[in-house]
Amino acid sequence: MIYDFNQVINRYNTNSVKWDKTEKLFGDKDILPMWIADMDFACPKPVINAIKERTEHGIFGYTFRSKNYFV
Repeated sequence: MIYDFNQVINRYNTNSVKWDKTEKLFGDKDILPMWIADMDFACPKPVINAIKERTEHGIFGYTFRSKNYFV
């Protein structure tokens, strides 16, 4: 699988703490927000697909880790 780390994702006006709260917190919108550990990369498709598959059954109770968790 190839991942494109050069893809730029504009996260302004997406309720991003990193990009939308910097000016309010520090009084300057033109600083590099290195104060928070937030990635600006899209989630890999296999992760998105796994989350979608897990949520399709519609039940979100307490679960335990199955053997597949450790594979």
